[in-house]
Amino acid sequence: MIIGANGGQLELLSKNQLYEIHMASLDVLEKVGMFFESSEVLKLLEDAGAYVDYKTKIAKIPRYLVEEAVRKAPKSIMLCGRNPKYDVRLEGKRVYIAGASGGVYVLDFDRKRRPGTLKDLEKITRLEDYLENVHVVPTAIVPQDVPKLGLYTKAYEIIVENTEKHAFHEAENMNDLKTQLKMAATVVGGEDELRKRPIISYINCLVSPLKANKRFLEILTGCAKFGVPVSIETDPQMGGLSPVTLIGTMIQINAEVLGGITLAQLINPGTPVIYAHAATTMGLQAKSIGACEGAPERGLLHVATAQLTRYYGIPSCCVAPTTDSKSIDVQNGYEKALTFLMTALAGINLIHSGIGMIDSCITVSYEQFVTDNELAGMVFRIIRGIEIPEGSIEESLDVISKVGPLGSHYLSQKHTKKYLKIEHWIPEVTVRGGWELWMEAGAKNTRELAKEKAEKIIAEHYPEPLPKETKEEIKRIIKEAFKNPNSYNH
Repeated sequence: MIIGANGGQLELLSKNQLYEIHMASLDVLEKVGMFFESSEVLKLLEDAGAYVDYKTKIAKIPRYLVEEAVRKAPKSIMLCGRNPKYDVRLEGKRVYIAGASGGVYVLDFDRKRRPGTLKDLEKITRLEDYLENVHVVPTAIVPQDVPKLGLYTKAYEIIVENTEKHAFHEAENMNDLKTQLKMAATVVGGEDELRKRPIISYINCLVSPLKANKRFLEILTGCAKFGVPVSIETDPQMGGLSPVTLIGTMIQINAEVLGGITLAQLINPGTPVIYAHAATTMGLQAKSIGACEGAPERGLLHVATAQLTRYYGIPSCCVAPTTDSKSIDVQNGYEKALTFLMTALAGINLIHSGIGMIDSCITVSYEQFVTDNELAGMVFRIIRGIEIPEGSIEESLDVISKVGPLGSHYLSQKHTKKYLKIEHWIPEVTVRGGWELWMEAGAKNTRELAKEKAEKIIAEHYPEPLPKETKEEIKRIIKEAFKNPNSYNH
């Protein structure tokens, strides 16, 4: 199992402030309510004690229902890999990283931007399978060269064949979800085994402000019934789809996610839910208004989210490291570093979607995966902090006394050899050393070194393949699902 690292060093809110946000969120759900685009869901909420207006499809949820749901939600969630060595447990302050998610374009090695393809998804998935600081693999590219119908099912076939890590995926509707779960069950040896070892979980997004549309409800219902982990995510743009202030947005985010959690626990108590959001500020660009993915306010919201989710004891998920830059440049570097470090120090359990992404999370770059993996290694070293295990002070005094004022260096000491690679972060594509050595090695910058490494990984790395009969069964399941496209689409 992947161990992860402990965050939680950075906190901004007091216990009283967390309580105030919690109570304000309950007020929103009880007095303002949420829109649910399903009569069946509205009936379920009404039967549980909510006030329901079937004409407006708004349910006002009493606070006791919400707090009961929070108590029922699991405090620890296992995301299993196809290979158990890649299992990840989301809980407490443990921090893990998921790769890119939902890109539309690819910035290729020739630095030209083009629509992403199914082949790109395969190569990126193998790249993420190799990178040590990518622990979970989402759908990096929404392929633009395949029909929309069943796109996520086709994408999952590519993902499960090209990584042994956990898949953090999406589905279009209930039929799409069922087909993918059949595929996953085939890989692990049946539906019962999939419940025990979920090798797939789902990103499921609400619509701000305060709306649960049909797609969200179908995926949430399906995941709850099958017992598959599901993130309940909301992605408002501050000043557009949520209040312009951070506190106002945090209250709305919390109300939306708690509303989703309440429904999940009503459908199936104990459903593994992940509290997620990807809120952004609203940027006034030339002739348009767009989301700012690299803004410092995003990091501040992540800190608040981490504290709130620990207040509830529910695993958390947020989006980082993000940038609005269109290339691997200075802006890219400072935006990604700040959003990443703040999110990790906050102790968010699963940091996703930012690795490998540029251009406000619309475009993926092969080189960026390598540089972000490097950045992740640096961030993990920082949040690991200064460790003082038993006996380490005595060891330090001993080696200092051996070298003393008459010695010139510590290079020959056993203490140095023992701790050098443990204590120090060792980069792979970050440029260090003297100018002359750099010139002798070809004067390559980080982007050039990252390009070489990415090309080598894609050319050489292939995960353990699925058994032939499993691949054939997956293809049969997909073929059967698409026999009647009109039925599949509903």
